[in-house]
Parts: sequence; structure tokens; C-alpha cells
Amino acid sequence: MSGRELTWMIYLANLTKWRVPKVDDIAKNLVKDIPIEQLGLAICPIDSNKEITQEVINNLNKKEIIQETKRILLSIQPISNEESLDEIHKNCFITFYDKFPSLIGDCPIIEEDNLNYKTMGNFIFPLSDSATLVCKKDAKKEIKSELFYIWKDLNIFHLSQKYVACKSRDQLEKMEKLYKIMAEKGDLHFLQKAVFDQIV
Repeated sequence: MSGRELTWMIYLANLTKWRVPKVDDIAKNLVKDIPIEQLGLAICPIDSNKEITQEVINNLNKKEIIQETKRILLSIQPISNEESLDEIHKNCFITFYDKFPSLIGDCPIIEEDNLNYKTMGNFIFPLSDSATLVCKKDAKKEIKSELFYIWKDLNIFHLSQKYVACKSRDQLEKMEKLYKIMAEKGDLHFLQKAVFDQIV
């Protein structure tokens, strides 16, 4: 995999992070307070002889289209900084597993807590029913055991707001039952830690 291909996958993962329904409120509150210039875009008049007032800029910044544009711009921040991108590249690898197909949900990215839009934390991002992009700082880039794939699917189930899918109905139903058992026992709080602990 070339560096360019990995960069595009990292971008897709981060774009997904900021575009899914789960982070709607977080993203809206975040972009509200960030000037668009800080995200790499400037507002200026078409006629360079005219000045743009702060009031006009403030009014433009309140518009929904500008807020949504800023939300998209959040996703390019980690890849626009060479140092940050190099760090993410250094910690990424792809793992393949085909004993059962992976789940996908409406929030496919699993990321350790990170609200710093300028970089990405440790994350897991399904690429297909058998391939997964993994990023964990200072890891040897190995999966400890097959439990990783079960914990990953349970996290997908947990993070999704409305939809979870799998090309195997049987596998989907197994994960649903396991998730319900964990929910009844009150064990959902350690799902995130459990999956990242399987990356060594």
C-alpha cells in the first residue's frame, strides 16, 4: 500500500468520524466556535477593491452551509499537517480475517476518546467484511487473538444509532444476542478498552 493510498484511507476514516449522526451535536458545537480561517479557508469579496466587514463575516459564519463546510474541513486537518500525518502513518496497519464477516454500522469508526480535530487518536476502521484499518500508537502492529474481531463487532453494535448490517444474517444475530447479554449484565462500559487491548 502506498503512502498516498493510506492517506486516503485515513481521510475516509476521519471524514466518517465527523459525518456520522452520533457526533452531530459534538460537531455542531465545535464548528460554531472555530473561525473558518483556522480550518484553512478564508472568506473574501470577489472584488478585491471592496472590503468585507466583520459583521458580514459573522453573518456568513452563522449560515448552515458554512457550518457544514467547516464540519467537512475538520476531516482534512490531520492529513494537512505533515507531522500529524506521519505519526498516523507510522501507527497504521491493515488486518484481514475471514472466518466470519464483519459487521458495519452507521458509526463504523471506533476511536479512543479524542476531540482534538487536528489529529486522530487510536482508531479501528472496517474497510470490508474481512479487512480492517487499525491505528494504535507505539503498537507492534499485531492482533493478540481472534477476540479482537468479536470485540470490534460488539463496538460497532454499541456505537451505531440506528443501523447495523452484515452479509451473514446468522453472524448478525449472534452478535446481537451477545450484545444484549452484555447490556443486561451492565458490561458495555469496557467494550472500547477490550478491543484496543487486543492490539499489541
